[in-house]
Amino acid sequence: MKKRQKKQKNKMKINRFTWKDIKIGSKYLTAFFTTVALIIVASFIVFLQLNKSESNIKAIEKQNIWVNDMTQLSSLIQLQDFQIAEYLLTQDAQYIDTYNEYTEEINTIMADMTPDLTTKEQKEAFSTIQESINGIKDTFLNKMVPSVEDGLVLYATSLRSYSSNYRNQILDQVAQLTDNVKQEQGQLVKTSTDNINSSIFILFVAIFTVVVIGTALMLFVSRNIAAGLSSVVKLTKEVADGNLQVESINYKGKDEIGQLAATMNQMKDSLKNILSNIADVANSVSTRSESLTQSAKEVKEGNIQIARTMEELSTGSETQANGASDLAENMSDFVQRVILSEQSGHEIAASSTDILSLTSNGTSLMNKSVSQMKQIDTIVSEAVGKVKHLDKQSAEISKLVIVIRDIADQTNLLSLNAAIEAARAGEHGKGFAVVADEVRKLADQVASSVEGIKKIVTSIQKETVQVVDTLNVGYREAQEGTTQIEATGKSFASINVAVSNMAVKIDAISNNLNEITTTSSDMNKVIEDIASVSEESAAGVEQVAASTQQSASSMEEVSHNADELADLAEQLTYAIKLFRL
Repeated sequence: MKKRQKKQKNKMKINRFTWKDIKIGSKYLTAFFTTVALIIVASFIVFLQLNKSESNIKAIEKQNIWVNDMTQLSSLIQLQDFQIAEYLLTQDAQYIDTYNEYTEEINTIMADMTPDLTTKEQKEAFSTIQESINGIKDTFLNKMVPSVEDGLVLYATSLRSYSSNYRNQILDQVAQLTDNVKQEQGQLVKTSTDNINSSIFILFVAIFTVVVIGTALMLFVSRNIAAGLSSVVKLTKEVADGNLQVESINYKGKDEIGQLAATMNQMKDSLKNILSNIADVANSVSTRSESLTQSAKEVKEGNIQIARTMEELSTGSETQANGASDLAENMSDFVQRVILSEQSGHEIAASSTDILSLTSNGTSLMNKSVSQMKQIDTIVSEAVGKVKHLDKQSAEISKLVIVIRDIADQTNLLSLNAAIEAARAGEHGKGFAVVADEVRKLADQVASSVEGIKKIVTSIQKETVQVVDTLNVGYREAQEGTTQIEATGKSFASINVAVSNMAVKIDAISNNLNEITTTSSDMNKVIEDIASVSEESAAGVEQVAASTQQSASSMEEVSHNADELADLAEQLTYAIKLFRL
């Protein structure tokens, strides 16, 4: 049972600990660190989103390079095929050398592209391309060239269909791989756009949330503190105006404001009790002084009543002296409590200075957030520049395609001339006519392939323009996010100014308490003077009682002292009337 009771008491203590029990500095720290935590979380989320977008952009850039390599590979394959056709027509060995040069370039491109193969389909297609390239090489170097050297030109020409089939297989595989890469690029562009849009949305939501929560927390803490300080200032003002009937401050909390409120309530009650005692003593002094004056007049009528009057006067003087001594002690206690209140005011002022420093640090963190957003802005701008550079490279490929198309047109014209010459030669030119027809077909195929390549390059350029537009949109949104964070920094600066004003007001309260301390010390001196006068009055009464022989002269002196005491009592009563008890 005892253990359960202890647990219940502990729970009651925990439940009684409320927001008002937290110190003012801790309240502002809670609001400040909550806002900073929200800013850090939002910045981290936006950083992750933009990092994903950057990775996708790099992947797009890498795929564009891969597509360019595939396009170049396709062009080199067709140029190889063109060299084979020229060799069959002219039997010139320089075409073999040119063919080997193209082969080395193809091998270099294939070696560069091999590490970038990721999927099984790409590896299989690449293997098929490699086999077809080897097939063309074997057919040309190991079959066609020896046949031509042996004079078997027609046989070598008949092998042309094998190399053409290999070439067509390569072009089909290249086109398929290019289409797959374009689809992946489209998916990456969509993913990047979604990431940028979500980053913008998260950024706006985070800024709005930080501003709302930070402002709400600061307003809540400031209003809470202002309300508590307002009640303390109101009580202090009423006490300074002499109204001791004002209601005590009802502040339920253990923070600095609660301590100050409790001290002010105690000061008001102590001051009220002290002034009530002073009023009673003043009334008593006034009454006793009147009795003393009346006694002095009656002494002249009879010495019989002197002893009785002296006894009553002695009793009244002792009561007055005791009351003055008690009043002096109570006033000393009051002065000590006012000094404690002044010290509490200085502590609150110090806490306000710490809060002002923390708010300045918050402003510095906001400036750092602005700097990070500017770095993000620079990264997006660099990405736009890189994509534009890819667009220029695609334009260079278009120029190369135009050159290849011109070569195809010239080859077609050459085949036409060869056909005319074959017709003139009659029977002897039939084989030459067959070769010319093959050359014409080859030129047509080259022209058709060049048109396909031109369409692919045009499509790549269009998609590159779309990517540039999308990145420009993200760049503008990042700039707007920077502007929003700068606005939040200005809000922190406004909060800093408000906290500075609050610190000035707290210093004013501390100065007022200092003035109250000085006034209380002066009042304590006056009360000590009253006690001294009371003691002197008691001594005078004893002297009068001891010396009955000089009753007449002594009674005149007592009457004079009684008049002075009455004046002091009236002055004290007037001073007390300034306070409403």
